[in-house]
Amino acid sequence: MRTSRIQRSVAGIMAAGLIFAACGSDDATPAANNAPAATEAPAEEAPAATDAPADAAPADDAPADAPADEAPASAALALEGDVVVAAGTTLALGDCPDDWNATQGVEGDEIRIGQTLPQSGALAAFGAIGEGMEMYFDFINDTDPVAGKDLVLIMKDDGYEAGRAVANIEEMLDSDDVFALAHNIGTPINYAIRPITDEACVPQLFNSSGFPFWGDPGNFPWTVGNILNYVTETEIWCTDIKANIGENATVAALIMNNDFGKTYQQTLNGSDACAGLEIVSEQVHDPAGADVTNEMTTLIATGADVFLVGTTSKFCSQSTAVLAASEWRPTTYMSYTCNNLSSFFKPVREAVVTLAADNAGPIMANSNKICGDPVYADDPAIMETERILAEYGDVTCADGSYSTGVLYGEFLVGVLRSAAEMEGGLNRVNLMSAVWNANTTSDLLLGGTLQLDGVNDAYWTESAQLQQVTIVDDAIAFVPTGDLVDFEGVGGAYGS
Repeated sequence: MRTSRIQRSVAGIMAAGLIFAACGSDDATPAANNAPAATEAPAEEAPAATDAPADAAPADDAPADAPADEAPASAALALEGDVVVAAGTTLALGDCPDDWNATQGVEGDEIRIGQTLPQSGALAAFGAIGEGMEMYFDFINDTDPVAGKDLVLIMKDDGYEAGRAVANIEEMLDSDDVFALAHNIGTPINYAIRPITDEACVPQLFNSSGFPFWGDPGNFPWTVGNILNYVTETEIWCTDIKANIGENATVAALIMNNDFGKTYQQTLNGSDACAGLEIVSEQVHDPAGADVTNEMTTLIATGADVFLVGTTSKFCSQSTAVLAASEWRPTTYMSYTCNNLSSFFKPVREAVVTLAADNAGPIMANSNKICGDPVYADDPAIMETERILAEYGDVTCADGSYSTGVLYGEFLVGVLRSAAEMEGGLNRVNLMSAVWNANTTSDLLLGGTLQLDGVNDAYWTESAQLQQVTIVDDAIAFVPTGDLVDFEGVGGAYGS
């Protein structure tokens, strides 16, 4: 087994660029002034990386060392005016629509949550996440309801198209009486809807995207991210490459042509953590394309030491299959978004077997236990996830990404309960206070805490372990190649 020792270089990551990934820098990275600009245009027409979004101004008036006495007190938070809910994080309720209602969507016996996600198209595999979340809601409603109310999930298919997502969100806000939105999937999707939810003063929680812009409560207090920051993820890869392959390793990269993929690309090219690596080819592919065969053919011809995969969904499977069919055996680092073994590697099992025989399976920076991985077959938290899926959905972890919905549902239920316990009960102001002051953990995580502290700590998931896809006892599994690294609190906030 090729053994990585990323922990030997944790200090190097921090010094070389992890901090700027969240806080901003003068370097050409997506966390600084050259962040990719998401639009509603088709992905193949994505703007150049130098076009920073106009609404991404640094939170200059939100110092990271905001005094603790600016945090909300135990008394009920106001539902009008400027309300400080966390360090450097203020809800300007005076700017909300005239008909804005802090308790909309929770005034009856339901808590109505909206979600837009791909249930069709190239990324349709992620649609199971919403279904799994709905199964978890049903479980909570039966066993321990939040504030005595039923959680209701309103899901709409966007096909991973920003225009459709915008229409979905507008319909939810106009007609579906939603209290909040949660776990909308995809970087371009979340970026397209953020101006709408921000103007409407509706919580947009736990974006299923690692785009660094989500950690900006000084400017966008209604929006928070979920998974590991893609900048941090790329820097973890680069640090491992330098430590175990060499400072001058050659790198070939497959990049999805949207803000998600471009974040990996720009970090690879602009981060100090990646400086010195020789990038010999970058192939950008259309998210709506049928396959990546042509791009992979070009990359294979490079014979590079390292293959970086900044794409997701069916393209995880396709790139793995094409790689296995070639003679190229680079060290491969693949986006965390590919980590569902059942969805993306079971369909290309023979390719996984081939690569595993050469110790060349993809390596990912995982933050949570993977349901369906035989390594965790007897883990109590995974067994409980399997039980919920079986009882409320008649599915298993082997059937797709449903288990991710259970994990994400757990995150949301946690902050909803915290908000419901605050003075004034469940309302949107209390919910954002509960979010930006959250401090919890989960037995489904590999380790670390899930903590937010306004502008002092604006990123939810900040720990990861490099793990390689391989075969264990004839089953597809992840095997660690390094120790868990935890950057909790290091990142600060975007633009701070």
